[in-house]
This record gives sequence, structure tokens and C-alpha cells, in this order.
Amino acid sequence: MPAQLSFEKLDKYYQKILNTNEKLEKYADVSFISLLYLREVRSLVNPTISELASAMDVKKPSASNMVRKLVDMGLLEVERSNSDKRVVKLTLSAEGNEVIELSRSADDLFFEKIEEILNDDEFEVFAGLWGKITSNLEVGREK
Repeated sequence: MPAQLSFEKLDKYYQKILNTNEKLEKYADVSFISLLYLREVRSLVNPTISELASAMDVKKPSASNMVRKLVDMGLLEVERSNSDKRVVKLTLSAEGNEVIELSRSADDLFFEKIEEILNDDEFEVFAGLWGKITSNLEVGREK
């Protein structure tokens, strides 16, 4: 792989954005995968653990472990179904929502920097390519 296609510099810059945001320091122990789980819970709107596991393309025990960690961190809340106590619905806590919003602001800062580097035409091409790449990425998908 050519060096220019490495994510190392991008990751270092993104981490710099995260580390310089005082509000994000509070959530420094939230990993990228944790953030992906939180975003998925938000997009699914109160999923069960099985639904979350399916959406994340992981086995239910893996999803359960991550949910437990996120609950312990105060980022997720679980609510048992009134009709079937075995069924658990997941919701974001206020702090979980805050983590997602702060990560979005970090994303905005990151892409603003990209926009500074590229001219308008280049940024338009970049945005199109980025959209194509991200819309076609799936965990575990093989071509």
C-alpha cells in the first residue's frame, strides 16, 4: 500500500482535534467502537440487544458485553419490557447523546480542515468520493 494512503496522519490529526476539545476530555475513555455502538443505538431508536448485534454485524454476546460497558460508563440505559421481562430496550443517556454530539463537532472541524486544504472543485470531488466510499463500507462485507 502506498504511504500516501495511510490513515496514520489522518488519525493523528483527528485525535489532536479530540484532545484539544475540553468537553471531549471528559469522554477520553470512549473508544471509536463504543462511539459506533452509540451512533447505532441512536439510529435504530431503542433497539434490543439482538437488533443492535445484527446492525453491528457482531454476535449477541459481543453486543451484550459492549452494552454492559456503555451502561457502566453511563452512556446507555436499559429498560425492560413490561410485557416480557427478558426483552431489554436500549436508550442513550443524556451523556451518551452528548458524546455523539461532541464527536460530530469533531467531525465538522476535521472536514473544515480538509475544505481549507482543497480548492472548491477538489473538495467537491473529495466529498463525492467520500460519500461513495462510506456508503459502500460494511463491516464484514467481501467483494
